[in-house]
Amino acid sequence: MSKVDTLLKLIAYQKQHPQASDEEIAQGIGISARHVRRCQKEVNLLKHQLAEPALQPGQIQFMLSLLNRREPDQKEIAQQLQKQMGVSYTGTLRIKQPNEQTPLSWLEIGELSSSLEMGSLERPDPILSYWLHRLCYDPLLMSYWNGEIEGRLAIGCEPVKGNSQWQLTLRDDLRWSDGKPITLEEVITAFYESRITPTIEKIKPDGKTQLRIQLSQEAPLFPFHLRSICPVPSHSSQPYRVISGAYRVKRFSPDAMDLRFEQNSDYYRGGDSSIDWLTLRRFTHPANAIKAVENGTLDLLSIHLHSMQSLYQFPTTVPCQQWPFFGETYYALFLNRQHEPLSDERNCRILKEAIDYRAINLYLRMGQVVEEENLSPLPHSPFDIRIAGSIGVFRYLAYLIGKSVGSSVVNPISVKGEIPEEADAFLTQPLFGFWYSNLSLFFHSEGEHNFFGYSNPQVDEMFSQLDATANPGTRRRIGRQVLSIVQEDFAVILLAPCFLYTLSPLEIQFDYNLTHLIDLIQNVSQLTVERHRSS
Repeated sequence: MSKVDTLLKLIAYQKQHPQASDEEIAQGIGISARHVRRCQKEVNLLKHQLAEPALQPGQIQFMLSLLNRREPDQKEIAQQLQKQMGVSYTGTLRIKQPNEQTPLSWLEIGELSSSLEMGSLERPDPILSYWLHRLCYDPLLMSYWNGEIEGRLAIGCEPVKGNSQWQLTLRDDLRWSDGKPITLEEVITAFYESRITPTIEKIKPDGKTQLRIQLSQEAPLFPFHLRSICPVPSHSSQPYRVISGAYRVKRFSPDAMDLRFEQNSDYYRGGDSSIDWLTLRRFTHPANAIKAVENGTLDLLSIHLHSMQSLYQFPTTVPCQQWPFFGETYYALFLNRQHEPLSDERNCRILKEAIDYRAINLYLRMGQVVEEENLSPLPHSPFDIRIAGSIGVFRYLAYLIGKSVGSSVVNPISVKGEIPEEADAFLTQPLFGFWYSNLSLFFHSEGEHNFFGYSNPQVDEMFSQLDATANPGTRRRIGRQVLSIVQEDFAVILLAPCFLYTLSPLEIQFDYNLTHLIDLIQNVSQLTVERHRSS
């Protein structure tokens, strides 16, 4: 065998000159080309003994978050990476197939809450309320990422005059779980308490089971918004007891940390659910939540954007799974082009090219903070920018962005209401919405959240095209074109996508009916859990 120092020279030279030929390597380390080829064979034979695992668990989790688990080849890569971490799934969680007979099971779900107080009966903790409302009350319609609409309380929603007037048809003989009818007045109240209230001009009954809804503007996506409208009973003083959904709360009190849900035997959609009961457990300390997942008492820990940072200090080998669609939400920097220094396009370009996107992604996905001495040196003359943003994760991101241009103002301007006039940029998490439904709010010349007065007639015209169609493919194409243009205009710099994650020892088998947390909540009765038997 060749001398060790010769092999080390060979390895070192190839690292520095990966494209070098055998002759160049021979000349570089002082041996013959024939000997180079023999050394290369020996290095290859020793690789499995010399190499040590290069990836740490946190790095593997970072790589896993970049993969699309729905692609077969990427799914296989993900499985191999999970094996390197020494973890394996204890079962699967998926949507049942039509007419599939499945055994009864259960589901234990955890939520991290930022407050110790749950609240009152009327106003529970916001995150908990999200689960309670959607488990106990069915929406009017359910819509999915591929454009399909499924009837729930309503069986149809059709345009009458263009896309500004719609006719909603409810199911016949709809009743609450106590047998009383679900009235048109209760449905109308739900409309006026929803997010789309500002666009509603008038709602009136049109027969016993129909409503005519007049909007103030064209809204081709109107039926898709009905997934978030869940009427509640007007005659019940006990919340979450008289219901229309698939599950009821067995016991509810304002200070409960655990809530037990059981099947609604009078569920109007019928059919037997394989999830016989589920428990929602609320945690205020991340360490306790992580421990519950690791010891098997939790099947799923939902991770919201605000709780991601608090989990970094409690590393775990439990699989962290990424929901495949994230509603076009980003960490983004909106630029003020109205005054210096960003009125100069050259400075905008310098800023965009100088931002350390890798450091941002490592921080967002792994909580890894880059030491100041490891930041890239400035390849340009420094200039100051004043960044407005809220506290928390944005403070460190503002620091990274400021340092990338040499700004002496490293502390962001805290925003609680309106953006200060002196701000050069605004750091936030814009939700561009279901098929870019909210995009015009940020970039239309008259958009409600057009923070710094961006205006482009071409973009306004594209929004007219976007507003005229409900076709998912067309909307994605137009939305991506708009995002491309506004980035070229330096109205915004997209820093990183905001993904939703969950910690779960169950492999979640995502499909078009299970792409988001709300899909899981509103389809619990259609889920099944297959648990592997322990050997």
